[in-house]
Amino acid sequence: MTTSTLDRRNISPDTLEKLRSTVIDLFSQGLFHKVGIREIAKQAQVGPQTIYKYFGNKDELIFACIRPDLDRMNQTLNQTLADCEGNALEKLRVLIGSFVGYYLRHRRLAEIVYLTIPARQWVVDQEFTQHETLRIFINILKLGQQEGCIRRDANAEELVDLMAGAFGRYITRKLANPEPVNIDAECDHLYALAEPLFKSAHPPTTTAP
Repeated sequence: MTTSTLDRRNISPDTLEKLRSTVIDLFSQGLFHKVGIREIAKQAQVGPQTIYKYFGNKDELIFACIRPDLDRMNQTLNQTLADCEGNALEKLRVLIGSFVGYYLRHRRLAEIVYLTIPARQWVVDQEFTQHETLRIFINILKLGQQEGCIRRDANAEELVDLMAGAFGRYITRKLANPEPVNIDAECDHLYALAEPLFKSAHPPTTTAP
């Protein structure tokens, strides 16, 4: 049973929030493979049949619980772009800062996304694939290729894969570090490291008037 065949319209907001809070608390601790549906139901104070009825299994439950956070992240990314008046390279800089910064500021979400859910699932499972996030990055990269400031020897989808691998590794390493960090400074540093991955080696020059 997939999310497309499950009707969650009748689940009460209170029950959904209990499940969401419990799932995020448990799974951000790396307990995804150690905790079953019955234990989740017990801690959330709902019946196991409720989880099976509305979610089917743990995979769909965990995604349903983090989806509101991912939707808010995409809203933040779109607003960041709307507020940026620079060229595609500048838009990409603030976009990367917003994306990485969001996860660094929401560590429990980051722990679930990067440490709990297998990377393969984000790629091959259509229910998990982050179409909106990918669309945002791909559109900016394509705009940069049109402007000549983003390299053209790879397509935008390949560049997104390259960036996602680098950002995922960077975020994972930061999650392993309990020390507080200056998030804005970290994002600026990451952009400086990542820029050679996607910046054109021959950007267009501006002719003086």
